[in-house]
Amino acid sequence: MLRFILYSMIFLLLASSLPALAAEKAGQGAPVFFEALYDVPVMPGLNELQDQAMLFDKPNGRIAAVEAASKTLSALDIARFYQEVLPTLGWNKIKDNQYVRGGDQLLMEITA
Repeated sequence: MLRFILYSMIFLLLASSLPALAAEKAGQGAPVFFEALYDVPVMPGLNELQDQAMLFDKPNGRIAAVEAASKTLSALDIARFYQEVLPTLGWNKIKDNQYVRGGDQLLMEITA
């Protein structure tokens, strides 16, 4: 089973809306977002493992970790989806599977 772990260290939370492009790429009318990262979409075909989520709220920000799994998606498909969708949400790629937006940092780990 392919596991997708998305770690996010978010210091300045800014709610953003998902542009129509992300919904179009997802192939669905209404995108689904991670419960603890409400502005990061769950790729269609991934299932969020809500019992694995961790959230630490502090006055100056938060640290959140979410996890999702799929039996059918490849690591390459997952990486490509987020590489295309995250920039439409204002995330800038700094390395493979690492993004920043303002003071927010997003780190994805994709494992089999």
